[in-house]
Amino acid sequence: MADGALSEIFQLSGLNLQTFLVFFVAFLLACLYLRRPRNLPPYPAGCWPVLGHLLALGRAPHLKLTAWRRQYGDIFTVRMGMEDVVVLNGYAAVKDALVDRSELFASRPQNYIFDLINGFGKAIVSTQWGKAFKQKRKFASTILRTLGVKEGMGSIEEKIREETGFLCAKVAKYGGQPFDPESDLHFTIANVICSIVFGNRFDYGDGRFRDLSDAVLVTMDRLGAGQIINVFPFLRFVPGVNKSLHDVKKYNAKIHAFLWDEISCHRQKLDRENPRDFLDFCLVELEKGEKIEYFTEEHVMYMTFELLFGGLDTLTSTVRWCLLYMVLYPDVQKKVQSELDAAVGGAQPALSHRAQLPYTEATLMEVQRMRPVGPLGLPHATTQDVTVGEFDLPAGVMVLTNLHSLHMDPAYWPDPDRFDPERFLDTEAKVIKKPKSFMPFSGGRRGCLGEQLAKMELFLLFSSLLQNFTFKSPEGAPALSVEGDMRLTLTPYPYKICAI
Repeated sequence: MADGALSEIFQLSGLNLQTFLVFFVAFLLACLYLRRPRNLPPYPAGCWPVLGHLLALGRAPHLKLTAWRRQYGDIFTVRMGMEDVVVLNGYAAVKDALVDRSELFASRPQNYIFDLINGFGKAIVSTQWGKAFKQKRKFASTILRTLGVKEGMGSIEEKIREETGFLCAKVAKYGGQPFDPESDLHFTIANVICSIVFGNRFDYGDGRFRDLSDAVLVTMDRLGAGQIINVFPFLRFVPGVNKSLHDVKKYNAKIHAFLWDEISCHRQKLDRENPRDFLDFCLVELEKGEKIEYFTEEHVMYMTFELLFGGLDTLTSTVRWCLLYMVLYPDVQKKVQSELDAAVGGAQPALSHRAQLPYTEATLMEVQRMRPVGPLGLPHATTQDVTVGEFDLPAGVMVLTNLHSLHMDPAYWPDPDRFDPERFLDTEAKVIKKPKSFMPFSGGRRGCLGEQLAKMELFLLFSSLLQNFTFKSPEGAPALSVEGDMRLTLTPYPYKICAI
């Protein structure tokens, strides 16, 4: 009866099912268009229904966005599935958003998998802009400074140098034979973070430590593979497609179990008058409740997770890029080593040597310019309606800052594809401390919380490795690639080198 009535309606109106579907799809597309804010920046070509620009962006979106900048200008809109995302390119537009008007761009958009691993706002990075974010960010920054993430007296430098010594000893054991440096770098950097968070380092062969480090790495990898679920969250229910999400949950559970064990042990041994590490400070705050409102043990666990997660993959990838470029540019490697020999000699490099090692520091900056591990930073969201140039951005719209476009801008970096550390030195061969159009750690209210620690580790690791070894490509090995694999971060493809 019902089927017959429906058929009769179509016949009476002169419609068939195919025509109805065409009209229905056209109606949906019209609704989507009309819902779109009228004065958003323009779309580049290549926008498909439902998919948006996903196919056009490909596997290296930072490169495509930078190419579109030349055609569409510094500000345009890309369609990620069904959502508009405003992209800011170039130093002027990015600095305006991240630094000059930081609070207007300081929130975060919804991102299903990223929000999931950060407890839907219980950590810091994914927390929406507001009082809770400010309190947690200030609290964490103060603890890190208290624990020595600073230069001068009371610095964590000695722990980093100690860990660097273990790394150099491990590399020496390869006896000049080919090896992949990723695993050793990963354990070294993880131990520095563990010294801050848990108050102690772990032996490289410690089973729990290796499981923790591996779980963090696998989670990072699966997060990158699962980005399509962030665009289309309903895919988390589709078997096969949701495998990356299941892997994230599985390895996340292992990390959480490790952290809950550490929290339990720290609670039992807590000296409230003399907190030793990040967990101790958090547990003291948990009891006092003086600096963070509505603070729970879950917040402690997720903030600790974020410290482990945020600094491990990014710094490991940065040092791997540094070693790769030294192999590709042996003349730069020799110049760094000559500077180290003259300024440091046989002593272990220290932060106090920085002023005497301008070319070494410039080399690190040039690697970060060419291959920033976060070429698009983390997504931002506007906190209110805001005007950018001639365009109007509504509150809550997602904003991507294309940092790669800053670093490869010929207006600031002549011949930007050329690897040249001397572009970071002034006429007196001193490091240009705050060069324009250079933001490897992003900036503003949402700048990297671990920037100071990362800079300390990067300088000490790199200078110690170059002081002790000359890095070369194995005999007959294929040429190293500088393209990189863009997932959650931009990482080098796996490679092997020899440390002589």
